Amino acid sequence: AQLTSSCPSVPQVLKSCTEFIEKHGIVDGIYRLSGIASNIQKLRHEFDSEQIPDLTKDIYIQDIHCVGSLCKLYFRELPNPLLTYQLYEKFS
Repeated sequence: AQLTSSCPSVPQVLKSCTEFIEKHGIVDGIYRLSGIASNIQKLRHEFDSEQIPDLTKDIYIQDIHCVGSLCKLYFRELPNPLLTYQLYEKFS
């Protein structure tokens, strides 16, 4: 699945979501506030189905926080943390 695969390049889910947020997401708390759970799951399903969803649909424009929430979900579900266990002491 796209949300759990690891590859050296930027995963499509992150690329699409960050580009969308940079273009449309200049709102307070874009990564702090959560989107509507059903919208996040719908968006996740579209990416998991190997599709690149149309993020300009009203459902995503009206709930822009679901796009930021999907990015956070991606990072939470990585098999290894972004800040690796080996470097944890240095970061803390």
